[in-house]
Amino acid sequence: MSLNLTPPSFSSSSPVSPSTRRQFLATAATFGSVLILPHGLRGQGTRSPNERLRIAQVGVGGRGGAALSGLADEQFVALCDVDEKRSRAGIAGGKKAGPDTDRLKDAKWFKDFRVMFEQMADQIDAVAIATPDHMHFPIAMAAIAAKKHVYVEKPMCRCLTEVRRLHAAAKAAGVVTQMGNQGRTAEGIRLAREWVQAGLIGEVHTVHTWTDRPRTPWFYPADFDPDANPKETPVPATLDWDLWLGVASPRPYRPELVPSFWRGFTDYGTGSLGDMGCHQLDAPFYALDLGSPSSVEAATTKQYAKTFPASTSVTWKFPARGGRGPVEMKWFDGTMKPPLPVPGFKLSESGGSLFYGTKGIMSVTSHSGSCRLLPEERMQAMAGALPSKSIPRVVGGPFPEWAAAIRGGPKCGSNFDYAAGLTEVVLLGVAAQRTQARLEWDATLSRFPNRPDCDVFAGPGYDYRAGWGV
Repeated sequence: MSLNLTPPSFSSSSPVSPSTRRQFLATAATFGSVLILPHGLRGQGTRSPNERLRIAQVGVGGRGGAALSGLADEQFVALCDVDEKRSRAGIAGGKKAGPDTDRLKDAKWFKDFRVMFEQMADQIDAVAIATPDHMHFPIAMAAIAAKKHVYVEKPMCRCLTEVRRLHAAAKAAGVVTQMGNQGRTAEGIRLAREWVQAGLIGEVHTVHTWTDRPRTPWFYPADFDPDANPKETPVPATLDWDLWLGVASPRPYRPELVPSFWRGFTDYGTGSLGDMGCHQLDAPFYALDLGSPSSVEAATTKQYAKTFPASTSVTWKFPARGGRGPVEMKWFDGTMKPPLPVPGFKLSESGGSLFYGTKGIMSVTSHSGSCRLLPEERMQAMAGALPSKSIPRVVGGPFPEWAAAIRGGPKCGSNFDYAAGLTEVVLLGVAAQRTQARLEWDATLSRFPNRPDCDVFAGPGYDYRAGWGV
């Protein structure tokens, strides 16, 4: 049941229009500190009520907890989750520091984001979305239609048509956007670009990226069929299963799908590539200005109708662009791994990327945490002669970066202008996985000219249930 609490209004006196409020926030930011500090160095409640952004969080469990922590200095006016009891328990037992109790208890709870917007649109400045992949698009589109700033976890959407529609809608609405690939604010991705531009490893021609997923606790084995010999399992009393399904086709409740295993099922997730590609491919996409590939193909273990393969290798080919030559990028997941770049190098289990250039090799860790020249002896030898840091750094992560941008600060690193291109590369790999074909890509037409029969995987690609605005 939703709490019958009225969210705090912008002002204790007369109402203020959204445009006036936006102007006030930008002005307040101008006279405030321009340094974004990590949460541990900020005092909660340091902003006055009028300075705080009014946030609606959709999807409170899982990555939703990261938003509660990263936006702890703001005001959460609405919390929306299809399982309120589980979400409340997660907040109570969360390991990450979040908004103070008083501020969070004032938020009104909802199970249906559509009802939330109907009742509270004029009391919300921005919306953070942390739901399963299949619901990113309808929720983000509803938020943008209501002129709300949007933060959506990776990947932006499930198919390329959704990505392009969402990007265009955000641009037309003029809202501030951010995709939650947090490594885009990290040090490693900036070093990678600076070192590539300085020519430390020569002209990059090949990139290898990898992850250890799919694995527990996020994925079921690839041969699992949720509809084969199903057990009659009652829906938990606190879960609204129909709302969880959302735009997806009706299916009896399956405990194997929630709360985490949905990632490996084609009806709801995008597999390990969709799950981790926006993290591991981020450094090469940014450092090399990759743009759109000319082709993509995949080699996988056994295919199943409803799930993604247990292991995959995907190859994208990018044409010469902006003064650099062509680049081949390969992805490995599951038991498939890239070859070792130098003797003695140990591949991180969590993943990363390797850049091969005409003058050397460079490694970037998972989520772009750090960047090193290989072999280690070269890194040590270059320690005092590395290029100067020319790219602005972000301190505090993607959530305060988004909040600062809403207040008139610099654009977010993973705003939709950037994130749409990165997500398209990832989803083209997902399309290659599902079609088991070599796909030539026409980015202008958003089609596969050599395989028109596969165009459905560019989009729309899914049957949407009526009533969700898509």
